[in-house]
Amino acid sequence: MPKLNSFNIKITTGEQGMDEAVQFSINSHIVPFDNIQGGTGAGQTFEGDFEINSFAHSLTLVGPENGEWNIREMEVGFETENIEPYSVRYGEVTLDPTTEVNLWQDPPLKTFDV
Repeated sequence: MPKLNSFNIKITTGEQGMDEAVQFSINSHIVPFDNIQGGTGAGQTFEGDFEINSFAHSLTLVGPENGEWNIREMEVGFETENIEPYSVRYGEVTLDPTTEVNLWQDPPLKTFDV
């Protein structure tokens, strides 16, 4: 597992938005994003990032404290130590107070011609 320097997220909300701060959990610590842009209302796009500088034993997007939040799609960019930056796309999901989405994905394996 590489050390996670930072990550950014772009979330496109579907039919049902939310009116709360977007938060994530890193190693069981719930944290709000930095450098946020946009919103989480129906059809809106939210962007944020965070500088971690630690190993991500767990990294999840936290559901709202009240109601549901329908996410149409997400893209998460990772900057890790000694590995080229990479991004992962996620499909539709609905979050509520009891659900979280796992964001951490290991870096892609190096490819080479044989």
